[in-house]
Amino acid sequence: MLVSPSDVVAKAKATIKECSIRDVKDCMNEDTVLIDIREPAEFQRGHIPGAIIIPRGLLEFEIIPALERRGLGVPVTEYDIVLYCGTGGRSALAAKSLDAMGFRNVKSMDGGIVAWAEAKLPLETPRA
Repeated sequence: MLVSPSDVVAKAKATIKECSIRDVKDCMNEDTVLIDIREPAEFQRGHIPGAIIIPRGLLEFEIIPALERRGLGVPVTEYDIVLYCGTGGRSALAAKSLDAMGFRNVKSMDGGIVAWAEAKLPLETPRA
């Protein structure tokens, strides 16, 4: 039986931790690693200030080196990580994947950058 992408995302969301855009805005600090898992062109159109980009297709391969560069003084599996994408589907799948890798404090931002922008929260865009 073929399963739809929305069913796969719903199944992932049932097993991961999610947070709202307000939770992200309120809990952002230097110990929280905010990762934009969209593609580089999407990131360039606007991203949450302080976010690092690791596209979804590379996440499992690049997450550990990216976190080690942060050097927060705790094992990388203990970092507070918030993932976001366009609307929350890709980040839910990514959170499930990082959970499977052994990361303990991973959340997916529900609604993604679309919800963030609709709430008129700050976005960073490249300077022309």
